[in-house]
Amino acid sequence: MDAFERHILETIDKYNMIQKGQTVIAAVSGGYDSLCMLNVLCNLRRLRGFDVCVAHLNHMLRDEADGDEEFVVKEAQRLGIKAYTKRIDVSKYAEENKISFETAGRVLRYGFFDEISEKYESTVVATAHNANDSAESMLMHLMRGSGLTGLVGIRPKNENIIRPLIESDRTDIEKYCDENGLVPRHDCTNDSDDYHRNDIRHNILTPMLERCSLASLCRTMNVLSKEEEFLENYTTQIVEKYVQFKDGINTVRVKDFNSLPYAIRRRVLKRIIDDSAENQLCLVHIDDIIIMAEKNYGGKQICLPGKMTVRLEKGLLLFK
Repeated sequence: MDAFERHILETIDKYNMIQKGQTVIAAVSGGYDSLCMLNVLCNLRRLRGFDVCVAHLNHMLRDEADGDEEFVVKEAQRLGIKAYTKRIDVSKYAEENKISFETAGRVLRYGFFDEISEKYESTVVATAHNANDSAESMLMHLMRGSGLTGLVGIRPKNENIIRPLIESDRTDIEKYCDENGLVPRHDCTNDSDDYHRNDIRHNILTPMLERCSLASLCRTMNVLSKEEEFLENYTTQIVEKYVQFKDGINTVRVKDFNSLPYAIRRRVLKRIIDDSAENQLCLVHIDDIIIMAEKNYGGKQICLPGKMTVRLEKGLLLFK
């Protein structure tokens, strides 16, 4: 085990990503990051007593897509592990469901992972997001005017999704591939600034890293992540204390709600609405509800996206 693989193992152990006896479904596109992750996982599997299989979704977008699929299957064969592949026209799915290509791809990928998970007793899905990806996500959310939740970067672990490379620099990942004779596929769409993430990567993060280190950005995200974790846990306690649910309606006393700090009121509302509504809301919707509660005029109501209505009646906020 070299220093890089030891670093990945430390990340896996730190966040308790993989349990003995589990099957790790490695999401592999064929690029540097996923090829690196696959090989490291295969080198660690005997040490930690887990199995590995490969998942590759062919988006049917580029002329090279079939070649990527073939490449990933051959890599799995070389490593002696099972490969699951699937072809879906992501562009068509996005058009039919009136969603962005990026959203469509994400929905279809995770649906595919769920299909594979059903074949095994216990699984986790490993994606190859790295520290640079996390910094890019933080900057994207910052530019959109995000709150604390969006500034923590990409979480190392989210339920059954794990990210073993999340504390690794892209430079070290490419070095590992080069030193171990791993020749990845090249996705030409990563070269285009037409995609927002690529624009952030090429024109904002890269120049920024000439003036500060990636480690500094990761340290900031880690600090914010710990504070976000505390606020989320505190919000859970407040919701359990003040919010009542009966007959499909969430209720909270206006007096109790208005006594909370403004930031916590926002979080309580977001928790109630995100758990119930079909669509997530913008900050303006949240603040409109807070203003309505502060004025406390009975009979007022706000209609939200996702067919939810918030009504103020007899000293109560009613979410239906």
